[in-house]
Amino acid sequence: MGPLIGLWRDTWWVWLVFVAIVVVLGILVTPYYLVFVPVLPGVFVYFAFNRYDSDGNEKPDVDRH
Repeated sequence: MGPLIGLWRDTWWVWLVFVAIVVVLGILVTPYYLVFVPVLPGVFVYFAFNRYDSDGNEKPDVDRH
């Protein structure tokens, strides 16, 4: 749960904006955009476990020189 909580703590507003944009596009343009709503949690989990450790702290950037 640590990585999920860490990512949510740092980027909760970004994910809410993503959901809002997808819902608005689904209503105003075409309902096919609503397919992305179930995809967003998978993307969230992917980024959480790649960017945060088990304590919910951001992992150090290993690519920096």
